[in-house]
Amino acid sequence: MSLSRVSLVALLMLSVGSSTAFAAPMLLPQTVAQTPGDTSPQPQRRKNRDSFLKELNLTPQQMQQMQAMQARYKPQISQRAQAMRQAKQELASLMSSTTASTSQITAKNQQVEQLAQQIRQLKFESMMAMREIMTPEQRTKFAQLMQQRRQNHQNRAGKRNAQ
Repeated sequence: MSLSRVSLVALLMLSVGSSTAFAAPMLLPQTVAQTPGDTSPQPQRRKNRDSFLKELNLTPQQMQQMQAMQARYKPQISQRAQAMRQAKQELASLMSSTTASTSQITAKNQQVEQLAQQIRQLKFESMMAMREIMTPEQRTKFAQLMQQRRQNHQNRAGKRNAQ
């Protein structure tokens, strides 16, 4: 395999991998009781999100509205995220195939990118709906918390890359 082909494959895999970050839902959690002995990462994630919501000091009515927004958007995001995981697996299979054409690989990559864009759009719509529920003070606090979350994510990514 020529160096340019290897570079193209590496670039394509990096671009596909980078769209994974957009697939994780950013919706609010529903309150779910944790079962004893549950060692999955979900309880910790739920705890972090509950803390996040508590900092916004939402009223019970706002919490109910937020949960309704989650119920509205979560299935759509989950469906597209599953479709994107499947398309990524298919893309990886095409990439390693000796018989797949460039046009097949390109079409599959476009499908992955379209699904990622749809997920981003749904998340944006969800955030706008949540924004409408919040007071101006809560919006300000929400923006600050989101900025902190982005910085923490960048710091963790930087540490992983440094290793």
